[in-house]
Amino acid sequence: MAEQKKITAYVCTGCDIGKSLDVEALKKVATDEYKLEICRDSKWLCGPDGVETIKKDIADGADAVVLAACSPRAMAETFSFNGTQVERINLREHVVWSHKPNDEDTQALAEDYLRMGIVRAQKAKLPTPPVEEVDKSLLVVGGGVTGMTAALDAAKAGYKVTLIEKEDHLGGWVAKSAKSFPRRPPYRELEDTGIEDLISQVEETTASRSSRAPRSRALPGSRGSSTARSAREARRSSSRQAR
Repeated sequence: MAEQKKITAYVCTGCDIGKSLDVEALKKVATDEYKLEICRDSKWLCGPDGVETIKKDIADGADAVVLAACSPRAMAETFSFNGTQVERINLREHVVWSHKPNDEDTQALAEDYLRMGIVRAQKAKLPTPPVEEVDKSLLVVGGGVTGMTAALDAAKAGYKVTLIEKEDHLGGWVAKSAKSFPRRPPYRELEDTGIEDLISQVEETTASRSSRAPRSRALPGSRGSSTARSAREARRSSSRQAR
């Protein structure tokens, strides 16, 4: 039989909760119906004293805490306790701010919310994040300035990089230029492209090279491809049969 969780519950009486509900009756739902050893109330649960009380109970062995207070969207960081399951029950917006105060139905609604929160704490488990090995291999397509720069930066960051270039040389369009536009003041003289130095860095970083893969002379669907030729011949055959 699995070991039973130790669950503690807390009811905040601030934000009109204490003025609109029978807090003692609410606490009895936790202690009498669900046999929780601890169910405390606090006028300011999100304050330093309230948070410290919760932390002390966690240190004393609480596996899960049920917080009957404001919306889970509020005070998310305040009520986040690493390694401890936290169930938030919205008594403020869903109950006392939207229903008649000190009413039998309002009280019953609050008690039902508390019951649901306690059961969630009993049944749910903390999620275990998946730990998977990350493949640190990258494919960079294009051996121009952008592709080579990206490949070098990735290699320096510890990634295994494969750089693909369709031509038999690196450099892209810049390799075809003798000079580049000025990039330094006074911006009057053309400058060297620097592409040879960049290519040298890539070649030094590359452990090995592979030969160029064979490339199709025509793209799928273009006039030179076998698929396109077959389709045209089929259309012509159908046209002749129709005549």
